[in-house]
Amino acid sequence: MEEQAPDMQAQELAVEEERKPVVFAVRIDPVLREQIEGLRSITEQSVNDVGVVALKGWVAKTLEDETVQEKAMAELDAEERRLQERRASIAGILGQTAAAGGTEDPPEPITRRGRQPKGQ
Repeated sequence: MEEQAPDMQAQELAVEEERKPVVFAVRIDPVLREQIEGLRSITEQSVNDVGVVALKGWVAKTLEDETVQEKAMAELDAEERRLQERRASIAGILGQTAAAGGTEDPPEPITRRGRQPKGQ
């Protein structure tokens, strides 16, 4: 059996830690809770399993919705514009052109001018 490098093991552990289930509590009508309890006992599923199945179904259905897809793309486009504006602003502060994407040589470091301490 091959041993993995320590950094690979650490990466795998980090991924596993990121995938730990989290608590997601919802408030529901008591009548719906009774229906869920009745059905889950028949299907032998836990309330958690029922909730996971329902939420996965909602996510899948929502992701297929063209309106949601269009809105998601519009939000990505808006975020990209904000990042481009930020890049241009920072490049302007640094004396670089935004079109260069920061590939120019960095500006000369700012040196202190004015009164120098004694001995210099």
